[in-house]
Amino acid sequence: MKLTMHRIADGCEEVIIRYREMTPRIEAMVQGTEQKLMGQAEREKVLFSPEEILYLESVDGVTWAYLPDKVCRLGEGLGELAALYADRGFFRCSKSMALNIQKIERLKSEPGCRIRATMENGEQVMISRKYAGQLRQILKGGAENDEE
Repeated sequence: MKLTMHRIADGCEEVIIRYREMTPRIEAMVQGTEQKLMGQAEREKVLFSPEEILYLESVDGVTWAYLPDKVCRLGEGLGELAALYADRGFFRCSKSMALNIQKIERLKSEPGCRIRATMENGEQVMISRKYAGQLRQILKGGAENDEE
């Protein structure tokens, strides 16, 4: 998404939004509710949008957000975040992980009905066979959850 801003000396202020299709992100921007997450990376607090996240992982009850350049500890649970951001492309790929589908670069079928996802940063994540069918359904254009 491209953002262009021009400062004007006088006249009416104007905001123009051009879009092909109304998405939840654009709708949130229009309503002024663009949500940011706060995480902790090393010793600093970091604000970022959900769309920046490559994947979420839960380790020993702690949820981590993997961004392109850092890893942040989050206060929310994995299940809560995966459900909250499902309409933004997040998909539960295993018991302890949720992927941002928009950040997948390549997919490869693996033995045992699993799928290997290569993320934009080159990291590889395994999608378990329990969730592989759901991913295939999402990629076909329907997010029905008819396997559970």
